[in-house]
Amino acid sequence: MQTSATYTFNIPAGPLAPALRSFASTANVLLTFTAEQTDGKITEGIKGPHTASSALNALLAGTGLQALTLENGSYLLRPAPAVQPPKTKESIATLPEVSVVASSDRESQAVSEGTGSYAARAVSIGKGEQSLRDIPQSVSVMTRQRMDDQNLTSLDSALSQVTGVTKEFRNYGHTVYYSRGFALDNFMTDGVPMGYYGGIGIAPDTAIFDRIEVLRGAPGLLIGNGDPGGTVNMVRKRPLAEKQMQITARAGSWDYYRLDGDITGPLNDAGTLRGRLLAGYEDRHYFYDEAQTKLPLLYGMLEADLGEKTVAAVGARYQHYSQQGGRWAYGLPISSDGSDLGLSRSTSYGPGWTYFKSTVREVFGDITHHINDDWSVKLTGTAQLSERQDAAIYNENLPLDPNNLQNFYLRGADFEDNQYRTRGADAQLHGKFGAWGQEHQLFLGANWQKEETLSYKGSRVTYSSPILIDPRSPDLSALARLYSGPYGTPISGETTTQGFYGNLKLQVSAPLKVILGGRVSWYENSLLGITQSKETHQVTPYVAAILRLNNEWSAYGSYTDVFRPQSNSYTASGTPLNPALGSNYEAGIKGEFAGGKLNTSFALFRINMDDLAQTDPRNPTSCPGTPAQGGCSINGGKLKSEGFDAEINGEILPRLQVFAGYTYNTAKYVRDRDATGNPTANEGGAYQSSFIPRQLLRSWMTYQLPGAWEKFTVGGGVNLQSEIYTQDGTVRYTQEGYAVWNASASYRVDKHWTATININNVFDKHYYTVAGNYWYGEPQSMMLTLRGTF
Repeated sequence: MQTSATYTFNIPAGPLAPALRSFASTANVLLTFTAEQTDGKITEGIKGPHTASSALNALLAGTGLQALTLENGSYLLRPAPAVQPPKTKESIATLPEVSVVASSDRESQAVSEGTGSYAARAVSIGKGEQSLRDIPQSVSVMTRQRMDDQNLTSLDSALSQVTGVTKEFRNYGHTVYYSRGFALDNFMTDGVPMGYYGGIGIAPDTAIFDRIEVLRGAPGLLIGNGDPGGTVNMVRKRPLAEKQMQITARAGSWDYYRLDGDITGPLNDAGTLRGRLLAGYEDRHYFYDEAQTKLPLLYGMLEADLGEKTVAAVGARYQHYSQQGGRWAYGLPISSDGSDLGLSRSTSYGPGWTYFKSTVREVFGDITHHINDDWSVKLTGTAQLSERQDAAIYNENLPLDPNNLQNFYLRGADFEDNQYRTRGADAQLHGKFGAWGQEHQLFLGANWQKEETLSYKGSRVTYSSPILIDPRSPDLSALARLYSGPYGTPISGETTTQGFYGNLKLQVSAPLKVILGGRVSWYENSLLGITQSKETHQVTPYVAAILRLNNEWSAYGSYTDVFRPQSNSYTASGTPLNPALGSNYEAGIKGEFAGGKLNTSFALFRINMDDLAQTDPRNPTSCPGTPAQGGCSINGGKLKSEGFDAEINGEILPRLQVFAGYTYNTAKYVRDRDATGNPTANEGGAYQSSFIPRQLLRSWMTYQLPGAWEKFTVGGGVNLQSEIYTQDGTVRYTQEGYAVWNASASYRVDKHWTATININNVFDKHYYTVAGNYWYGEPQSMMLTLRGTF
C-alpha cells in the first residue's frame, strides 16, 4: 500500500466501531480490531482528504487506542501506551529500564486470533512467516474465527471443512485424511514434524489452536518422506500482550455439554513475562446408541522476553479421552447385491461395556533470537507420550441378503493396550540480503522426529459360538460381557526421520522470484530392536517460480520429488519393500485484495507415484517369516492424480466473511500388475473411489446485519460432493452425490456476551461417509453457544 496516497473521507462523529469500518472501506485496507476494544468509545470523525495513516490517527485520538501498521499494509489496533511521568533521580534509581521484545515491530502477522477474519494475513507452514502469495503451492488456513463460527471443536470437524480434504473412518477409531488422492499422513505442531498427530490415539483439541494450516501436494521440502497428499500444521495459541479472559459454554443435540475457560495476559508490570491457561471439559452422547465420551483438557504456556532480541516459551498439554460403549469394527453390514439396507442411523453394535481410552501428556518449547533486523534463528521442540486402551466388538463382516437380513453374527471382541512416544525438534535460520540490485531471502533448517511404539499388545476373545442378532434392532443388553484374556507378547518399534533443508529465494527482477531448494533426509524403521528399513542421503529437490502480475495477482509454478517409505510391507523373501518414488507438479495463480482482507487461489496439479506396494498374488493372505499383517507385497504399482482446486477466503463485501473451496480430482491406477506381469482388474480404474469424490465443494459465510440490526450475524454454507463407490467383483456399492447444508445465527447480548445457535445438516440428509464400509454421516443437530470475553 502506498502510504502517501490520499483519500476523501466523510466520517461523522459518533461510535468508534462503525467509523473504523467506514475508514477501512474508503481506504481499501484491512483494519483488525475486536468489539471489546471499541465498545463505549466515540470519535470526533474526520472529513476531507487525508492519507490512510493520518485519517486513522485522527479517528483514534483520545480513544486510548493506537494503530499498528503491519508489513502487508494492514492495520492492527492495540491499546496506546500509557503516558509516563517525567523521570526523576528517584525513579531512575528504583525502576530499571526494561526493553520489551514483544513490541509492535515483532508482532506476528500470521496470528489469526482477534482478527475476526477468514483470510490469513500470513502463514508459517512454509517455515518463517510468509504471505500466501509467496508460497508456490496450495495452502488453506482454518482461522480461529472460522473454528468459532462453525463450532469446530475437534481436528476431525475442522479438517472436514478444508478445501479438498476427505476422510476414511477405519476400524477401531482411526481416521485417515486424504488430499489429492493421497493420505495426509504428516502432521506438524508449530512447524515440528510429529508424524500422525503424535501417535495413533486422539488428535489435539482445537481449543488450543490459533489456526490450522493445510498444504496440499507433496511436502517433501518440509518433511522429507510420506504421501504427496500434503501436510497439516497446527499452530498453538500463545500468550497475548493484553489481559483477556474468555468463557465458552455449549449445549447441543444428543446431550452434548462443553465448558471452556481461556485466560491470558502479562504476568509482570513490564509485560516481559506473559502467560496463558486454558481448561475445558466435554461430556456428550452421539446419534448412534450406547456411546458416551468425556474429554477433560488442560493447556498452558509461558512466554518471556530474554533481553531485547530473544523470546522464549515453554508449555504443556494434558488431554484425556474416554468413550464408554459404541465401539465396534467394520461399520454397518452391507447387502449382497449392492442395495442400501436402510438401517436406522442410531444403530450401534457396540454394547455399553466396550470402551476406548486415550491419555496424552505433552511438553513443548521454543526460542527465537533476532540477530538483527534482517536475520533470525528459531529452535522448537515437542515431546508427547500417549497411552491407549481399547475394547471393541467385531462381526463376521459378510454381506447380507437384503430380503431377510439374516445370518448377522457378533463373534467376539478385540482388546488392546498400547503406549506411544513422539519427539520432534526443528531449527531454522532465515533472513534477507542484497545482491545484484535486488533483495533476496535465504532459509536453512534441520529437523528430527522419532515415533516410538513403546508397547503394543492385544488380545482377541471369542464367544463360544457366534451370537446371532437382528441388524435392524439389536438387543445389546443380552450380550454377555467379554473380558480380555492374556495379552500377546508386546511389540515395540520406532521410526526416525531427520534431515537438512533449505531454499534460496532469488529476486531475479522486480516481478520475478525464483526459488531453489531441497532436502537431504535420513530414515530408519526398526521393529523389536532390529532395523527393518533404512534410507540415507535421500535427496528431495524443489524448484519454483513466482511472477507478480500486479499489486493483487501472482502466478506460480513448482516441482518437487516424492519419497514414501514402504518398510511396513514385506516381500515373500522376507525383506521390506522398496520405497515408492514420485513427482509433484503444480501451477496456479493467487490473489490478495484490500490489503489482505481477501485471498483467492486457483491451482492445477499432477502427482505421479511409482513402485507402490501391491498385494503379492502368490501370497495374498499371509506372509510367513515376516511381521506383516495380511499378505506379502511386491513393488510395481503406479498411480496418477490430477485436477484443479480453487479457493476464496475473507471479506468480499463489508460485514460479509466468505469461505469457498472447490476441488476436481481424478486419481487412477496407471499400472497394477501381478507377479507374472499381467494387468490386474485395478489397472486403468479409479483409485480410492470409496471416499475420494471427483468433485468436492465446501463453503461457509457469515453476514453482520447493518444499522439497528448490527447485533445480529447470520451464517450458512454447504458441503457438496459427487458420487463415491467401491467395486467388489460384480457388485458395486455406491453413495450418490449429496449436499449437506449448515446454518447459524448469533446475537451480541452486550459488550461481553454473544449467543449463537448452529444447525448442522439443516435438511437432515441421509448419507454414508464411505461407500462399501458403511458409517452414517451425522443427522441434523443443533448447538447453542454462549461466549463471554472480558
